[in-house]
Amino acid sequence: MQIPPSSHLAHIIKHYLILESNCNEPINYRLFSDGNPGMVFYFKTPLMQQGADQAYAHPNSFVYGQLTQYKDLVSTGKLDILVVVFQPYGLYALSGVASVELNDSLIKLNELFKSNAEDLEDRVLNENGIQNKIEHIENLVFKKLAGSSYPDNTLTGALKLIDNSKGNISVAQLLHVLPITEKQLERRFNQFVGIGPKRFTAIVKLQYFLKNLQRHSQDVKIADAAYESGYYDQAHLNNYFKKNIGITPSAYKINNLLAINFMQV
Repeated sequence: MQIPPSSHLAHIIKHYLILESNCNEPINYRLFSDGNPGMVFYFKTPLMQQGADQAYAHPNSFVYGQLTQYKDLVSTGKLDILVVVFQPYGLYALSGVASVELNDSLIKLNELFKSNAEDLEDRVLNENGIQNKIEHIENLVFKKLAGSSYPDNTLTGALKLIDNSKGNISVAQLLHVLPITEKQLERRFNQFVGIGPKRFTAIVKLQYFLKNLQRHSQDVKIADAAYESGYYDQAHLNNYFKKNIGITPSAYKINNLLAINFMQV
């Protein structure tokens, strides 16, 4: 289930996701990038993730940066998860930390938000009703925005052009419209978003393709959805899909999805 944020915070919070599963048996999941950082709260059993040496359970609440590679996770019990999906630059606006430094990171709330974090976690995890939980989150976000650093109009303009084109725009086309050099644009994307404009544009394009796959009935050919999304080379799409998601488009289409970028494997 997807819930929109309050209108006065829509420039920082993209939406909220409620992810649920009543299965008590172990299930393998895969999470891959949607181009946005976020914040997570577990109301039941946290997911397990494989670390460098051993698997570990996620904390009850945390923030995560951009994903540069897919992550394999395992549920060991019922799931009830609230995900706060930020705008691409939202985590930088709240933390002041260069987004590129948070890539592939999972950071406990108290490490990023200090004294405010424990109170927020307690309120969200123990409050009744999803709207009340969201209200506590938005109160903290609103407070953290005081004196925070926002990207300039050039970067937000680039993000809007990319979204409006559904990812079908080149860096050269962006530079033709925006008053900025390629190196400057690259630096700003890394600082505010965490990845470069070319990579971010490719993620946006892929997300629109996945939405097209979901919107079409099962008998619609993947090639048709790909063409509609701007992929004119099926082999290139398959290779990109395998590299960034680890499976083929046809395997994704029949998968059991909890979210567009979170699926069973």
